[in-house]
Amino acid sequence: MKLAKPIFPKETNPDVAMSVLIPNAEAVSGNKLPFQYEFQGVSERTALGDSLKVDMRNRQGKTSSVRFSLKRDSFYHILPEYLFHPLDHYLGIEGDTEEFDRRYKLQEEKKNDALRYFKPFDQHYQKLRTDYQRHLNETIFSGNKFLSDFITNGHEVNLDNPYINAVYSCIPWLRDYRGNDDMIATALRFAFKGEADVEMVREETSVPFTENIHSEIEGNLDGLFCGPSFKEGVDTWKVFYHTEIGMEDRLEQIKALVNEFSEFFTMWFLPMNARLEISFGDVHAAPQLTDNNKCKGVFLDYSTQLI
Repeated sequence: MKLAKPIFPKETNPDVAMSVLIPNAEAVSGNKLPFQYEFQGVSERTALGDSLKVDMRNRQGKTSSVRFSLKRDSFYHILPEYLFHPLDHYLGIEGDTEEFDRRYKLQEEKKNDALRYFKPFDQHYQKLRTDYQRHLNETIFSGNKFLSDFITNGHEVNLDNPYINAVYSCIPWLRDYRGNDDMIATALRFAFKGEADVEMVREETSVPFTENIHSEIEGNLDGLFCGPSFKEGVDTWKVFYHTEIGMEDRLEQIKALVNEFSEFFTMWFLPMNARLEISFGDVHAAPQLTDNNKCKGVFLDYSTQLI
């Protein structure tokens, strides 16, 4: 199995990126993919900025692996330097470049030995960070719930209503797109999970000016340059929700849920001079001729007027 190197924005937080990459890589590989980590220390991040590098290793006949290169501290970087290197390591070389290179090589070997020793501990705590970020993604940030909760704080929103709950994730759109026709149509399809016909009808009505005009204006309203009335536009969003209707108690339940949703959607999503009309029914129900009052669906009896 050959894995392709993922592409993600450089400014993405490394923990967020890994919390998304790792579950997807595990799903593709069937949880058989090993992950490796390289910790470069915060000095790299201070000098060059934080970033995450991902290397995909696809070797012939061997299991692929993923290596994450992180600009953050290992235990080696956190602990005092003199635990691994003497403070007088370069003392007395007096410009001897060969001796300097020898001592530098020796210092790097000790550094790499220390990084290998602490690597299992570093990986364990990094996995905790990634798992926590994954938990945030799935439970708090999923579906924009965190933002929606922040925006609707102080308002009573019944998330037990399935139609309100389905459109709840669209609330952050309101900042930039409230009243936008495409946004409203999309949000309504979210609410009814695509099982609805959505149509917007725009109507204009003539509204007369009030007689309570400023006293300095002489004459009647017919003399005004704009005429005695003005045009007012009203947008009506008509939704037909396709849903199965069974017993009468289910019908009443759907009515109550739809009416509650209509009030919520009108208040949060619709602009001024717009209203929402929702009807529903089972257009696919086959009529049945029956005298059984407990029959579900659409039925005909001898009192049904067909013409």
